[in-house]
Amino acid sequence: MTEKNNKYEGMSASKAKRERIKDERAKAKRDEAKGIAIAVVVVIAVIAFFGAFYARQWYKEQNKTVASTDYSAMLNDDGTIEGINVEDYVETFDVNDVTLAKADLEFTDAEVEEDIQSQLENFKDLNTDKKLEVKSGDDVSIDYVGTMDGEEFEGGSAEDYTLTIGSGSFIEGFEDQLIGAHPGDQVTVNVTFPDPYENNPDYAGKDASFAVTVKGIYQLGEFTDEFVQKNLSDKAQTVDEYKQYLKDTNYQTNLENAITEYVTNNVSAEKYPKDYLKHLKSLQMTIDEEEFNYMAQMYAAYGMNFDYSNVMQYKGAANSDEYEKILQEAAEKACLNNMAYQDLAADAGITISDEDYETFKTDNQITDEVEEMYGKAYMIQQYVLPEKVRDYIEEHVTVE
Repeated sequence: MTEKNNKYEGMSASKAKRERIKDERAKAKRDEAKGIAIAVVVVIAVIAFFGAFYARQWYKEQNKTVASTDYSAMLNDDGTIEGINVEDYVETFDVNDVTLAKADLEFTDAEVEEDIQSQLENFKDLNTDKKLEVKSGDDVSIDYVGTMDGEEFEGGSAEDYTLTIGSGSFIEGFEDQLIGAHPGDQVTVNVTFPDPYENNPDYAGKDASFAVTVKGIYQLGEFTDEFVQKNLSDKAQTVDEYKQYLKDTNYQTNLENAITEYVTNNVSAEKYPKDYLKHLKSLQMTIDEEEFNYMAQMYAAYGMNFDYSNVMQYKGAANSDEYEKILQEAAEKACLNNMAYQDLAADAGITISDEDYETFKTDNQITDEVEEMYGKAYMIQQYVLPEKVRDYIEEHVTVE
């Protein structure tokens, strides 16, 4: 069927053929040009995508945190942050207008009694009365000598060892065999080491015998003046004096903690100095690494498995990007704290004298090696200045 408005109508057959060929070639060129344009757009899009990807990777690499041990970098000699006006970044409060609730600071009678019970636990009396009988939950003093195949083995003996019966701190079955014994009794305890036995694989699955002497059972005494004089004489001489000591010292501790918390909760910042924040991230990475190494060594010293292979895992990060976020959060918190105390000090006219710093060194036994490691400026910023600000607030605080 012939289409309506056919452009070739009325043409001779040969001319119509020529026109069709001409039109088909033109269409082919248009399609080719269109295909090239699409290809160019696709190529540009691909280049843009990978360009942006590699740009992001380059930016991340350039801004990747590198650990630093230069603690006093970017600080002036007086501990203030170099090259910035903290008022441009931090919002603080009037140090003369701090009000705290008295009820939050006082050490209650219930807390006093709780402390006294704790002291009685710490200073139990060893009772050697032969009429007493060891039961589950008792703290007992024992001597023991362990043997395998009739020979003493390393780590199997001790004197004056305090063991809580039922604690499960000894090999299974050891503690149960002491129940019912009396002070002065000698008990033969037979056990089998577990298999596996991580503390010493050579003992795994082996039988052992322990000659145990029960020396006595620890029991609670009474909290009397004599108890205070015997065990707490550096704090008080009588029960009443010790109770007052608890109230006074804990009130002071609670007051100091409340002021620190008040500062934390009443300062803010909408922006941070970029270069200083980056430096704090570097310091935080060093702190994280030192903590990680310390914990790994401690676990190894006690023969325990440390389940983290690197700092990122230890800090709960799945990858470097997550760890960077953790560092960022820690750095912002430190930056806000440092700027806040500097601003509060300036508002109150607080400065740090050489005498202030030397007193801090003496009171805290700061060695030359420690001072060299951290720098005077850093220690002023982190310890001396904040303490002086808190002392100033304490002198002007309203407690009601």
